[in-house]
Amino acid sequence: MSTRTSKGALQTGVADMNPWWRGSGWEATDPDLVPVRGSGLGYESPALRDPHPGGLYVLRGPRRVGKTVATKQLIASLLQRGAPGGSIVRIAVDGWPVRDLQTVARNLALPMLPSDVRRFWVIDEATGIDGDWPSAIKWMRDNVPEFHEATVVVTGSDAEQLTSAIGSWAGRRGDAPDRDRTLLPIGFRTFVDLLWPDAPRMVPRLPLADLRTPVATDAYRSLIPWSAELARMWRRYLTYGGYPRAVAAARLGQAIPPGFVDDIFDVIFRDAFAHSRLSRTDASTLVERVMTGMGSPLNSSNVAADIDAAHSTVVRHLEYLRNAYLTWTCPQKTARGWTPLAKAQDKVYAIDPVVARIAYLRNTAREDIDPTILTEMLLGLAIRRALIADGYDGDGDESLFHVRTPARKEIDFVSHRLRRAAIEAKFTDGSWRRAAVTVRASEWHGILATESVLDLGDTEGPWAVPAGVLAYLIDT
Repeated sequence: MSTRTSKGALQTGVADMNPWWRGSGWEATDPDLVPVRGSGLGYESPALRDPHPGGLYVLRGPRRVGKTVATKQLIASLLQRGAPGGSIVRIAVDGWPVRDLQTVARNLALPMLPSDVRRFWVIDEATGIDGDWPSAIKWMRDNVPEFHEATVVVTGSDAEQLTSAIGSWAGRRGDAPDRDRTLLPIGFRTFVDLLWPDAPRMVPRLPLADLRTPVATDAYRSLIPWSAELARMWRRYLTYGGYPRAVAAARLGQAIPPGFVDDIFDVIFRDAFAHSRLSRTDASTLVERVMTGMGSPLNSSNVAADIDAAHSTVVRHLEYLRNAYLTWTCPQKTARGWTPLAKAQDKVYAIDPVVARIAYLRNTAREDIDPTILTEMLLGLAIRRALIADGYDGDGDESLFHVRTPARKEIDFVSHRLRRAAIEAKFTDGSWRRAAVTVRASEWHGILATESVLDLGDTEGPWAVPAGVLAYLIDT
């Protein structure tokens, strides 16, 4: 049972969390920003760009993806644009009792402001609060005038809690657009731009609706001079993924730091699986089995049989992973509409190669993930990031589907936003035409993501596009 923190301790703690109240220069010693500068990446996520005054925003995403860094970069930006330091209140609330949140908003002494200046609140990792924090924020929005008028950013790593909170705040979030933000691992285009000084930055992103159009033909061919390096970069991306710590290691040509691998392991087994009753060994076996099977619809009964666990146990742990934004699902499309087929098996993918490869990274005697499967996973993520960049819901699983043909073969990805294009990951060169048989026999205009082959010669049949070229054009 949580206990109330004394008001004095809260006052001191909150003052320590907000060094900009005391003046400039705080970034030089900030424990979250110093490692970012030291990494040499110079990366700043656009996830919190341009908050509208008075809006109540939610920033969601897995732990260790950089949500705290994004909020501090936002604070630095607000201060550079002239916001008074005392107008910004950031509280890191992971592990707090909900009463402490209420005390800070209602009773704590905050820096005085001119009457025409609104407060800006950041409530970091709200889903780690012990208690009904969504109701507390709802009450504060309704009953604390200064909080009602403030711009508020709430971050969290628990999908179930955030979905419930968003529903309970109806009518209390202001008229700001894009109030629900998602921070995913760094996309392939940014990965390339951060690591390769000669990246083709002048080539614009390709709209998802144009992947099988003359516009796409020109775009794919425009990257031919860079295609060899993009293929090498794609191989690196399959290994490192998009967590900032891993990208920094890739930039230095180093292995993913073992300490960061342990961090992700702890996110899975100490955070996502906090309520698990499985042993660490059995839980590891379950995760490894899910990750190695990502290329096919997941049959939870088969997984349960393979690891000698109850079916309900597998289902519960799959939900733990998804709820922590460590996995995402791709449902099967119905025959006639853009909705999931009821009772059909979803494909389950990891949110990043480090998550997918966690068993292998901790013990190289275990099985690593096949490059084609990782390519499939990352192309799906590229589409999801593109949808988010275009203003669509990044948390829903009804914008991207897989298709089962009458011959009971799967086509990896289709979407209303892709029009009649379908994307198939076949990370190979010599046999790509044989791999294209499934999509050729379907109603879709296929794009086969190969290792390095570019073939746009078939007007009606499948095209071959190198995975690195395709991802660079559509990802963020």
